[in-house]
Amino acid sequence: MPSSSLGSYAFGSCGALLGESNFFSTEDGDDVDVSKVVKILSWRGDHTYSDWTIIVTTNEVDSRTYHVHKSILSVGPRSSQYFSKLFLKKGNGRGDRYNQSQSTKIELDGQDADLFPLLLDFMYDIKHTNDATSDDDESLTLLDVDDDFFTTFNAVSLRHLAKLFDCEGLKLAVNKFIGKDLSFKTGPVYLLQAHLYEDDRLIKSARRSCIENFSRLDTGAITRLPLELFRSILTAVNEGTKNRNSALDNINSKEEVVLSCHLSEVVCQYFEKHPDRINVQLLLELTNETVMPKIAYEPAIGFTALVRELNPNNVESGDSDEWRELVALCQRCAHAVVEEYGWKDFNVTAALEEYTYGSCCATSNDGSSSSTKLDSLLFATSFAAALDRAQSDIQTKVSNNHDGSTTASSSKKQMEQLQQQNDNLRWQNQSMKKEVDRYKDVLAGTKDELLQLRQQVKELEKASNEN
Repeated sequence: MPSSSLGSYAFGSCGALLGESNFFSTEDGDDVDVSKVVKILSWRGDHTYSDWTIIVTTNEVDSRTYHVHKSILSVGPRSSQYFSKLFLKKGNGRGDRYNQSQSTKIELDGQDADLFPLLLDFMYDIKHTNDATSDDDESLTLLDVDDDFFTTFNAVSLRHLAKLFDCEGLKLAVNKFIGKDLSFKTGPVYLLQAHLYEDDRLIKSARRSCIENFSRLDTGAITRLPLELFRSILTAVNEGTKNRNSALDNINSKEEVVLSCHLSEVVCQYFEKHPDRINVQLLLELTNETVMPKIAYEPAIGFTALVRELNPNNVESGDSDEWRELVALCQRCAHAVVEEYGWKDFNVTAALEEYTYGSCCATSNDGSSSSTKLDSLLFATSFAAALDRAQSDIQTKVSNNHDGSTTASSSKKQMEQLQQQNDNLRWQNQSMKKEVDRYKDVLAGTKDELLQLRQQVKELEKASNEN
């Protein structure tokens, strides 16, 4: 056999030489440019290979142009059915054919137009799409996004864009984020945004979150809501309070008092932030005593100021229900303030001077007093509250003094009563003893009579036998 020219070299499997490395490099040399291999399609930057143009306009006649790729927007788990249908044009019985227009114009509101680039970023996110590993819907890593992609403030708008452009992947991703992010801290934000976009499903979820966590909500956030939403939340909270009170039969529980005070603070701050929305009917509705039995002292001062700013011509006077409810509200506010600061701080002289020379005596051009009715009400209720508290304090002191001075006499009376009861028991015992002795005497006499009768019977029997 001819000798091998390979000498002593040993062969591995498949004829590969053992101890040798790869003889051919994939990257060395001048025939491969790695920088060209990693290049991917993007709507940002160079748009040489773009085959469609999207022009987004806003109500302010501001337009923005985006150069995109039909294959990215219309195919895959992040695609948009809106664009997929747009890129295809129905033929007349000849099936589908490509739309040759090359561009489309879309009108969006300002916030949606600002977030449209994020919609494109989601559809172009090749990084996560390539990570998809299976057909399992539960492990759709292809819908994952970076942690900072969604925020509390853009999620609702992106959810709207996802529905508008029929992007199921974005809908799933944003719904997943909202499900984790919705809490008592973010509830008012989601509620307001959902209201603006008329997103009924999200409105219900955010509203339920706000109602169930009302006592934990940020007051500033809840008072920024439109009246319709603010009213609906308070109405639901009030109904919940009524139901709990009815079930527990305890409207004075500590928990309910705390909730009522918090409710008074929220309502007062809402009216102070939106003075144009206040009217007598709304004020009485949101401060109804059945749902707000306790008013905190600071809101009480605020409500008093709000009452004073009401237009007296809009308040029904006389014996109307509205006037009686307004009187009751002022009384509760006055009592809350006096309870906190004490009746001694109520300056009767200053109040009388204010009532006599202040705004109470202000007259309109026709000579009639425009605010006397309300100012009289505030003066009367505050004075009455101070007087009630003073009388209550004095009565408490008198009661305490009376209790202290009568303690000894009360004890003496108790001793006398006990002694009397003891004497009565002794008398009853003596009476019972006498009664027992009497029955004994009666019994002894009865026994003697019985013996005599027996003797007589014997004698009669003896006499009868002899005869």
